[in-house]
Amino acid sequence: MGSVTDWVAKKLATNGQQLEVVDRTPEDFLVIRAKEDYTFLVAVLSVQDIVQVSHVQPLFVGTRKPQLVVNVPSKALWSGAAIDFVHSVQSAFGTMGDIARAAETRAAGLFRDRNMRFFINAMEQHENVSTVSYVYDSVFRVDRRCGSSLTVAVIDAYNMSAEDVRNARTRVGHFDIVVKASSYGSITEQAESAAESMAAQALTFRGLMQRLAR
Repeated sequence: MGSVTDWVAKKLATNGQQLEVVDRTPEDFLVIRAKEDYTFLVAVLSVQDIVQVSHVQPLFVGTRKPQLVVNVPSKALWSGAAIDFVHSVQSAFGTMGDIARAAETRAAGLFRDRNMRFFINAMEQHENVSTVSYVYDSVFRVDRRCGSSLTVAVIDAYNMSAEDVRNARTRVGHFDIVVKASSYGSITEQAESAAESMAAQALTFRGLMQRLAR
C-alpha cells in the first residue's frame, strides 16, 4: 500500500495540468515542475481531522523546506496555530487542488487562497476592526475597536440553507456569524432561523461589513 505522497504524485501525473513530479527529496517532499521550468517543493500530510502546528513543524527542521504543505483529505481543518507557523516560515498551505494554483503564482510560498484573502483584507480594512486572526482556515476571530470580538465562519454555499448552517456548526464549532463566500445566491429564511437558534447570524458579505460596525 503506497503512501499519501505516492497517491498525490500519481494524481498529478494524470491530471493534465502541466505539472510534473521530477524528483523526491530524502524528506519525501515532491519536487514539482510547472511550465517555464518553475520548480518548488511540496510536502504532503494525511491528517484526518485538524492539522496542528505539531504536524507541520517537523517539515521545516532540515535544510530543504517545502514552499507548500498540502493535506489529504481536503475536508480536514487547519488550525490557526498551524497556519500562522507555515506563514511565518514563508510557506503556504492548502489542498491538493492548490498545487496547480500555487504553481501559477511562480512563488508558491506566497500562495494564499484568493477567497479567504478577500475576506481577511476586507475585515482588516474595516475602520472598527483592530485585528483579524485565523481560528481555522475558513474561520476568523475579529477583534473590534468598539464592541466585543466576533468569530466569523465563511462557508461555500450558493443559497445558504439551514443544513449549511448546522453543518458549519458541527464542523467548526462556535461562531457568531456565518457568511456566504459567494456574492451570488441568497440566504434562506431557514438558514437565518437556524443561525438564530445558535445565537448567531447568517449574513452576506455586505451584512458582515455592517455587523462589524456595531
